[in-house]
Amino acid sequence: MKTSIKILISSVLALSACAPKPEERRFETPRNAFGPKSQDADLNARLRSFNRETPPLVWQGTVSTADLFEQAENLIALGNLRDDEVLKNKGLQWIQSFYAQPGATTMVPLAQTPFASLAAAQTQEEVRKTLSEVSVDLERSRLILSGNILQLGRSYPWPQQPETLSSLLLHVERFTEALLGSIDTLDMPEMIKEGVKTELQLQTKPLFADIQRLMQDLQNAKTLTQTLNLVEKVIKDFEVTVPSELQKSLQQGRLISTGLDAIQDEPQAGLTVLVDIWRILTPEEKASYFKPVNEDLYDFLTNQDDKELDCLRKDGCSGGLFKGIAKKIFILPKIKKYGLQQLRQEMNEKTKGYVYSEIEKFAQNFVKELPAIFVEKIDAGLVEKSKELTNVQSNYGDYIKNLFAKWSEKVLPETKGHVAGFEASQVKIQLSNKAAFSVQPQGSISEIQADNIGPSLAANSLLLEYSQPETALSFQAALSQVNKLVSIGGYRDVNGNLIPALLSPVEAVKAPLDIMNLNESEHSYRIPDKIQLQDGFHANEEIAYEKNFSAEAFASQIHGLSRMMRVMADWKETNFDKALGNIKAQELTSEIQAEALNRSLFPKDMLFTLNLGDVAVLLQDITKKSTPVFLLTLDKKLLWADQYTTTTETAVMGGIVDIKAGRKSNAVKTRDMAKFILAIAEFLEATEGVENTKSSILLEKDAEGLNALETLVEGRRDLKLLTVALANFLSNQLMNEKSLLPSYYYLNKLQPSNNPEVNAEEQALSLRALLKAAEVTELETYKWSALEIYYGMNKHLYNDKEGFYVHGDGTKLDFPQKVNVILALETVRPHLNKESRQQLDKIQLPWIRSLQSLK
Repeated sequence: MKTSIKILISSVLALSACAPKPEERRFETPRNAFGPKSQDADLNARLRSFNRETPPLVWQGTVSTADLFEQAENLIALGNLRDDEVLKNKGLQWIQSFYAQPGATTMVPLAQTPFASLAAAQTQEEVRKTLSEVSVDLERSRLILSGNILQLGRSYPWPQQPETLSSLLLHVERFTEALLGSIDTLDMPEMIKEGVKTELQLQTKPLFADIQRLMQDLQNAKTLTQTLNLVEKVIKDFEVTVPSELQKSLQQGRLISTGLDAIQDEPQAGLTVLVDIWRILTPEEKASYFKPVNEDLYDFLTNQDDKELDCLRKDGCSGGLFKGIAKKIFILPKIKKYGLQQLRQEMNEKTKGYVYSEIEKFAQNFVKELPAIFVEKIDAGLVEKSKELTNVQSNYGDYIKNLFAKWSEKVLPETKGHVAGFEASQVKIQLSNKAAFSVQPQGSISEIQADNIGPSLAANSLLLEYSQPETALSFQAALSQVNKLVSIGGYRDVNGNLIPALLSPVEAVKAPLDIMNLNESEHSYRIPDKIQLQDGFHANEEIAYEKNFSAEAFASQIHGLSRMMRVMADWKETNFDKALGNIKAQELTSEIQAEALNRSLFPKDMLFTLNLGDVAVLLQDITKKSTPVFLLTLDKKLLWADQYTTTTETAVMGGIVDIKAGRKSNAVKTRDMAKFILAIAEFLEATEGVENTKSSILLEKDAEGLNALETLVEGRRDLKLLTVALANFLSNQLMNEKSLLPSYYYLNKLQPSNNPEVNAEEQALSLRALLKAAEVTELETYKWSALEIYYGMNKHLYNDKEGFYVHGDGTKLDFPQKVNVILALETVRPHLNKESRQQLDKIQLPWIRSLQSLK
């Protein structure tokens, strides 16, 4: 049976709609300045000494799970920038600690997960077709095998004279070997040949070994009873049909054995048993059993009629003068003198021998019937296999789920075959330089917060990137990620029913995402800010969701999915290969052995395409009717991104807004702008080298001779142009005269907020975003803008007493805000001159030490 778990994603999922073509979209290239307009502030006089004490850090209370994961990712990024294993490991440990807690996630049986259902749906047609072909081959093979076995039986030199059981068994083994050898020459499919040979060997090898042991046990049997027990066990275990004559002999043997076992030390008791045995036997058997053992006893009993025999077996019955004298003077004394135990032993030996000879006679005839028996058994096995295949065809979904259920219990013993679903929305955290770190998941896990999804994808990706791939946690993380990818994009089950994706329509329409036919839909799809689950992965269709789609969640989902693409990149080796990639489909079942199963159960190239497809749905949203992205022209005319292909205007800036209750917000958030730029950069970095993909879906050419990969490469160029527009807006429209950025910009006024109190964390995020934009676009002007922000922070936000930055209103930064600022400082450090780097170190290093010393 051919079974391959493959994920089919339509080639239209590439980024053809992420942005208009370069010739249709032209962003004004910014002036390539030669440096920042201002200079760094000299803080040396205000800074405490370099070796000042480590300042305390505390993070406690109930926070969003997204916050925990984002700070863990920031710590790992900071560790990478500084080549600091302590910081990297600390960030990784935070993620590991979360997943080690009960209630951290929903737990779903692997057999009930989206991937198991998708695997069944995507392989169903191929498998059914293959099984139909196999059924035809099985029917044809039955006739071929039957004819071959019978012909081989007719030509085999079966023994014509009586032989021992050992000799007869040797013939059976030789015939079986001849049969196995002949199967290779038959005109049958190799799969059936191997299946029949394997099954025949599995059945006969232990059978022959059992028979050898039984023959040895028969030889070692001390009594007739032991011999008959062994014979009856063979008949029962091997389901042997016993001829009536042999059955009668065995029944008589059982009566005899019962009598022999009952012989006591008293002569009369022994005589009673002997008479009972005598009356059972035929004249020939009497001569065989009694005469060789005791001829006097044989002669005496031969001359007794039934009445006399009945008297002999009773104590106190004389049977007349002469019979009584004979009984008391000759028979009983002779029995006593001979010894009852010896008599029993010799009778047992004779009767055992008789039974053994009867068995040999039966075996002599039985071996000649062996070919017909082989035909019957093998044919019945093939018929049963054909029924099994028919049942699989009829209930394929259940069959695959059953395979996954059995396999999952073997590979996931700690969770009894369950896989981690989406995470709890909040955590209660205790973190400081003194108390031990603790984290307790809180809140409902039946409701997803959209802003948690991206960070959780990123966190699991980091586990796969930096943890040992062979651990149970990495294995769980990989399985969870695969199922989240399927859950986000949706799929069709084995009956063709569309299982709704977490990506839901932004418009007020009932048109669930069909990711296989995305090009046929004009609607936008995003993950709502809140969505109810019916289990660990599937959305609850019966509960309506509010049409709220935040820009921050949008950016974080692109970031998280892109982070996962680093692990899923099929053109390079990653830890995913060691965690899941090397698992073969054959591991799901030992019932069917086939070359078709010798392929990956989790094909990395297909999963990368699925991962890319999920991101593509989000990125295509940029140019659809419900786009959250706006553009500003040279004369500051506002256009939404979906309108840009129909205008002759030249866009120079762009941004992103929330959608609330289905309507686009008027406010642009600085935080969202920065995170959107960083998310696009993450996508571009994750798809670097995508030209080397092995994905057949991305490489398949359409009717015009183009493939999705070419469209993707073009889409990457468009995203770089979009980055120019976003970075222009951040550095031009949002930056004020202090080189700092307010929190909001209002589209109805086309101007930023006039609130002078800026947020220090937003400056840090913007600084990082502009440095990343400079890297992506190769335009240094954004680096100078980033430096301007850094200089502005030093001039206006540095606080002597705190020894660090504060918000514009003088309030202190909380723990996540401080980590974001520290990461931004480390990011900007290589771009500073020597004096500024030295000053930055004096600001930053005490806080780095504090991070390192967190418990």
